[in-house]
Amino acid sequence: MAKEKRRRIIFVLGLTACFSFYMPIVFGQTVQTFTDRKDILIGEQIRLKLKVNLPLQSETLTKWITIPESIPHFDMVEAGKPDTIRFKDDSKAIEQTIVFTSFDSGRWVFPALPVEFGSNGQSPQILRTDSFYVNVSYSPADSSNQLRDIKPIIKVSVNSYFWYYIAGAVLLLLIFGFLLYRYFKKKKQVPPVTADSSLSPFDEAMAALKSLEQLNLQEEVEIKNYHIRLAGIFKIYMGRKQNKNLLNKTTGDILITLKDVPLPAEQLSVLATALRCTDAVKFAKYLPLPPESKDCRKQVQDVIGDIETIKRLNN
Repeated sequence: MAKEKRRRIIFVLGLTACFSFYMPIVFGQTVQTFTDRKDILIGEQIRLKLKVNLPLQSETLTKWITIPESIPHFDMVEAGKPDTIRFKDDSKAIEQTIVFTSFDSGRWVFPALPVEFGSNGQSPQILRTDSFYVNVSYSPADSSNQLRDIKPIIKVSVNSYFWYYIAGAVLLLLIFGFLLYRYFKKKKQVPPVTADSSLSPFDEAMAALKSLEQLNLQEEVEIKNYHIRLAGIFKIYMGRKQNKNLLNKTTGDILITLKDVPLPAEQLSVLATALRCTDAVKFAKYLPLPPESKDCRKQVQDVIGDIETIKRLNN
């Protein structure tokens, strides 16, 4: 009775083993695993190539190899995309390359990975890749025990940039001074209006006003020179009439000095307009048109003529 029971158990186990061995052949699939190395130093990489062959057209791959998110003792570096290769006999192969490494020293097992197949309406069958051992070790220690010379002390030269900073500062000062020199040199100095004692105040003023006609009122510098000299001509004229130095006086001060001259209000307003125009040109960079500049000169000339007429009448 015991022998009969033992025979049944052996028969079942043998049938199961045959069936398990025969299943891949029925479906025709094969799963291959290739590695470029199995012994690495800590941090080195291993390239694992997985290949699945599908010889028959009727066979289908229902689920590709499942790569776990984490594998004990191993770190995944890169998982390439599956690549399908087709052959002339309608068979095909699917390949995928996985790169991984390990930072734990020891002998570790890289696990088998499942892949699922199906064919002719049968229930899916799961095959697994081969598992394999990976030896992870440190770099071998130097066993030669050779003594090595101590390297001599290397002299390190410390570079001081103090004098470079001094030279740069001096150079910047020279450039700044040169720019200031060029700036002030380019500014044309307006020739001062001086009195000519050989002429009367009136004749001197008329001659100076006549000389203004020689200036070109189309150029910015000449326009500024024209109005500055125009204001100076009137200040010198009034200064000689009153025996005062009025060159440094403002337009408001000049108008106050005319309180002793019984000029009509209209003429006083005309003079104020002309002098304020010269101030705008000098201080506000106002550039009047040539007719406006000529009108200012004529207004000053008319006021000077009116002052002379009033003086003669009063005398």
